[in-house]
Amino acid sequence: MATFRYGSGGSYSFEVSKDEEGCVCRSPEALDDPGGELAKLLVTPLDFPPMEQAVVPGDRVVIALDRYVPAAEECIAALWKPLSEKGVQPEDLLILQPIALPGVAVRDPRTMLPEEIRERVGWKIHDATESERLAYLSSTVEGERIYLARELVEADLVVTVGEIAFDPVMGIRGTNSVLYPGLSNVEAIAKAHGQGHLELGPNDDRGLRQLVDEVGWMLGVQFTLQVIAGPGRSASRIFAGMDTSVWNAGREALFEASMVTAEERVDVVLMAIEEDCAGHHWNQLGAALATARRLVAKGGKVIVLSELACEPGDGMNLIRQVREARDVLKPLRQQSPPDLIPATQLASMVDWAEVYLLSKLDSTLVDELFMIPIESVESVDHLLRVGDSTLFIEGAQHTFGEIASIEE
Repeated sequence: MATFRYGSGGSYSFEVSKDEEGCVCRSPEALDDPGGELAKLLVTPLDFPPMEQAVVPGDRVVIALDRYVPAAEECIAALWKPLSEKGVQPEDLLILQPIALPGVAVRDPRTMLPEEIRERVGWKIHDATESERLAYLSSTVEGERIYLARELVEADLVVTVGEIAFDPVMGIRGTNSVLYPGLSNVEAIAKAHGQGHLELGPNDDRGLRQLVDEVGWMLGVQFTLQVIAGPGRSASRIFAGMDTSVWNAGREALFEASMVTAEERVDVVLMAIEEDCAGHHWNQLGAALATARRLVAKGGKVIVLSELACEPGDGMNLIRQVREARDVLKPLRQQSPPDLIPATQLASMVDWAEVYLLSKLDSTLVDELFMIPIESVESVDHLLRVGDSTLFIEGAQHTFGEIASIEE
């Protein structure tokens, strides 16, 4: 018997035969004590001196914190300890974050700092529209002028804190990806806004990934703290140290925890989407469906367990207006709505195979999005009886799917 969690409190239990045990992909286990793990990592970071040796009294320190990082509060509290012991004042520490995604607020990351200094530590959400708050950093080898938040350019020390995770545009995000385009200007953000690359794997060359690493090098960032997501809002792994060393170790751990590999395409994919640090929204559904698109056979079935209840965005509403899902891909590219990526992922999936969705959405809306509503979790057992081969994927929004054999 296996049990998958979905939404904020849902669960589904199902029988797994011995032959199917290798087809069950579970979320990685959560760290029992992320604070304790962080304390050890900052004393013995990867290929870097202890964190306390990176600063002197009077230094202005900026922690560039990506949005929705698991255990973000623990990360900030852990970093403050060695900084404060070396004489960094609360007023000289700023936590800088990119703007939140639509409908998904960011939480105050200072909640685990000592109460007496909590409000003295700065916390700012970057506004890319405020040109006076930007500073010119340098030009890339391609001649592109790079502007970043002035606080980053003027800081004595910049520490990046983020999540190493699969990303439809970058391939893998993490380390320097918090810096650019999210902490740059409006033009950079618009230029990076794209539909993703279904045909590329996470290790394939991506122009944006190369650019963000060049930006990190130009800024002189060396120390980073990176997290790999666990179940729900938890962290499963944390890495600290030299950015390149953390990147290599974190990427290896991500593949081990979240890469789903099948020998050939399967008839049915069952996916559970649990609420995470970014909430429980269309982005998570789109990411899960992108994994399913790479694993399920043409005309197969994808069963998604969720508690999705939020209103659809502009991209999703475009899908509702077309006769065939594939017809929306060009309008999505042309209009580039804020939910371009999840809308593209959904349209590509429903054009390939049947999608059955358990959610809290109105069944008419689900139907208009070319999916088949599941009225109750009890109905899932019946759907699983169809097909000769099945994959079961928990925490599906964090995964990436690949077929081991070469397809024609």
